[in-house]
This record gives sequence, structure tokens and C-alpha cells, in this order.
Amino acid sequence: MHFDDKFLVIIPARAGSKGIFEKNIQLIGNKPMIQFTIEAALANFNAENLIITSNDQKVLDIAKKFGLNIPFKRPDDLSTDISGTVDVIKHVLQWYQSENKSLPKNIILLQPTSPFRDANDIRLAVEKFNQSKKKTLISSTDVMQHPGDCILKSQNGIYKRLEISGGDLNRQSYPEVLFIDGGIYISEVSHFIKTQDLIGDDPEIYKTEQYNAIDIDTPFDLEIARAIYNHKLSND
Repeated sequence: MHFDDKFLVIIPARAGSKGIFEKNIQLIGNKPMIQFTIEAALANFNAENLIITSNDQKVLDIAKKFGLNIPFKRPDDLSTDISGTVDVIKHVLQWYQSENKSLPKNIILLQPTSPFRDANDIRLAVEKFNQSKKKTLISSTDVMQHPGDCILKSQNGIYKRLEISGGDLNRQSYPEVLFIDGGIYISEVSHFIKTQDLIGDDPEIYKTEQYNAIDIDTPFDLEIARAIYNHKLSND
């Protein structure tokens, strides 16, 4: 299934991650990490609706093999440790408007560090967004540890159990908390330009299974992802 031109898909993949060397091209099974996201996106969108924004030539070379749009190499000032996703998206939209004399209706951000967010997740999320009256959608999953089980360190160094609404609740009475897994962000472009915010105050939620919601940020995360992927392969 391919959606129409109302969506511009942005895949951000800068070089220079401090947590994992060449993170976006680390292998999971026999694939570089970013390939999972590219394949999932191409199952739902035509290649001309996808843009990779990266300063990593190795990433760009992989994207070219799949016929993705490589209109530019991300500028150095948007490729630092403190570069914000909002500025990266604004750069893509500025390029798009310059080339097309218009803006897309919606943007979808797919981070390659969520390799197990698959084509079906993207399809279902887009369908839910299309049916919703809300301006944004994010993918989220059940938390591994509820905030009610956490200890908070105050500015004066005192540790205290994190207070949650409702007072001293048992675990069965905890309010629902979801983890923003980073796999899928969708926003109306007009809303994003106005607010500079991908999430908003009341986003639509696409609930992701915990396996699909793995977000790789540390070497430990990467080893877990590899182990789970290999386990699934051996049991298919």
C-alpha cells in the first residue's frame, strides 16, 4: 500500500554519535540499522516522498541504493551533538519549499534508531492519523518501569520517591504512562511551523508493541536488539 503525496517522510541520520560508533550503519543481523527504516518506509511511500537528511556519506550511499531522494548533504551546523530535530526538519522544509514552491501537507519523521518499527506500524499509524482530528501523532509503548517505582534526586541531594497523582497508590492503581519510543512522529506541516513542536499538548497515540518499540541509544540497547533479532530469526 502506498499513500499519496500529502506526506513527506524524513529520515534523520547524522554521523558522529558518541554512544555508538557509526550507529546508523551498525549491523543487526546482516543489515545496517538504517536499512530497516528505509525498507519499512518504502513499503508505504514512493521513493520520491522520502528524504534522508545526513552528513554521513556511508548512510547516503546506502540510501541511494534504494533510490531515495538525496537532494543535499546535511550542513555541519545541523550535525552537531546539540543540533535539534526541529531545526533539521525546518531545513528540509525550506529546501522542499524552494524546490516545489509549496509545502507538503504533513511530515512523518522516522528515526533509524527504531529499526523494529515496521511497515505495518507505519501504515497503521498513518491510517490512524488520517482518521483523527488531531494535528500530531506519536508512537508510544508500555513503559518497562513505571515512574511510580522511581526515586527522584532533588537539587539539594535528597532522594525521594517520585510522587504520582492519586497519592500513595499500589501498582495496580497507577495511572497509565506510555514511553515515547521515537519510532514514528507525524504532524501537519502548518501546525509544526506554528508551534515548532512535533508532539503537541494532546497528540494522537499509536500504541507500539514493546518489541517493535526498541530505541537504540547505547551499546547495551544495540546488543539487546541483535539478540532479539537473532532469536526471532532462529524461531521463524
